[in-house]
Amino acid sequence: MPLKIVFRYFFAFVIFLVSLILIWTTSVKTVEVFNAPHVKATSTQLSSTPAQEFRLIGNNQKPDQKLFITIPNQGYVATISCIHYMDSLCTDQDNQHQFRKINSIKLINYKSNQYIQHIDFTNTQTLQKKSFDFTEQQISDFYTADTEKLKFQLIPLFFFSLFAIYVSVRILRNFKTFLNK
Repeated sequence: MPLKIVFRYFFAFVIFLVSLILIWTTSVKTVEVFNAPHVKATSTQLSSTPAQEFRLIGNNQKPDQKLFITIPNQGYVATISCIHYMDSLCTDQDNQHQFRKINSIKLINYKSNQYIQHIDFTNTQTLQKKSFDFTEQQISDFYTADTEKLKFQLIPLFFFSLFAIYVSVRILRNFKTFLNK
């Protein structure tokens, strides 16, 4: 079997695999958008102890605008989008510093989306304590805004999926020609 044909088999396999992944992602995200009004929020409480300390690290620079709740030298516990916290927790002065030791935090979870409802932390460099609270309505508005954003991201994903189906069908219909071309 010539190398060209082996490469074509591999190329067809990659195209089919990418098509399936696009279709699956589009399906899952569509279900997520339609189920968004029915998702119930759950909450998680975290508090630093002498044995286990939590830190808040923010990155307000694009493309990865996120807040990270970390355990030093062990990794992160949660990631939260910075979009809703630009004026409070994702400021330039705290950008990418591990100086914020979390005393207590309450996270609200909507499936894969997490939001901070209450946070109390101490800046270990200046020993200044800060606290931020967000109402349930604000958290609900954050989730609604993220769902609306997802709707607009779903439109191009849907068209890419349709194009992937079209390409896959064309390859399957003329598979022998595709292999020998």
